Amino acid sequence: MRSGQRRSTLSLAGITALICCLDEPAAQVSAEFLQANATALAAGEPALELTRGGPVTNLEAAIVINASPSAIWDVLVACDVAPEYVPNVIACRSIDVINNGASELFIQTVKAALFVTFEHVFRMDYEPFERIVITRVSGPIRQLDGTWELFPRDDGSVLLTYTLAVNPGIPIPRFFVRQTLRRDLPKVLTAVQQRATAAMVH
Repeated sequence: MRSGQRRSTLSLAGITALICCLDEPAAQVSAEFLQANATALAAGEPALELTRGGPVTNLEAAIVINASPSAIWDVLVACDVAPEYVPNVIACRSIDVINNGASELFIQTVKAALFVTFEHVFRMDYEPFERIVITRVSGPIRQLDGTWELFPRDDGSVLLTYTLAVNPGIPIPRFFVRQTLRRDLPKVLTAVQQRATAAMVH
């Protein structure tokens, strides 16, 4: 079996232990979400949950990866290669590095639906190998607040979590936004898993 397809060795007990450790303020995903998806996470499968709050769609997602935090980090920050595995992203490039490298601005071209294509600028704030915070800077998206977090485990695996609050601010039905996230985010999580684990064998 290829390294990118290996199942996680994280046990259900390990998931339970992680839930106990997520009481600190830095935690983004809820303990309830982790508990509900413990079996899938222990099997190395992506987990996803969507909720709606008015025009804003909220998302919690996670996956366990048998790779080092640095290998996962390298995949997450490589915006220029995101179009290779992130559906609907046509292009992404860095336009400025600020705060002595602690933050970076990117411009991204997205094909949202049918013939709707747009560009937007977002910011990524880095806490290396632990957290990446994503916020809207400009463009048609009204709200974009996302956070990647990496939680290393004793067995060498990492729980990667992602939270997102998004209001597209463009004339796209909300059900389409939720449908797209539900379909595409598991693909993104699995791609990050495969790329990070493949990097470990080189």
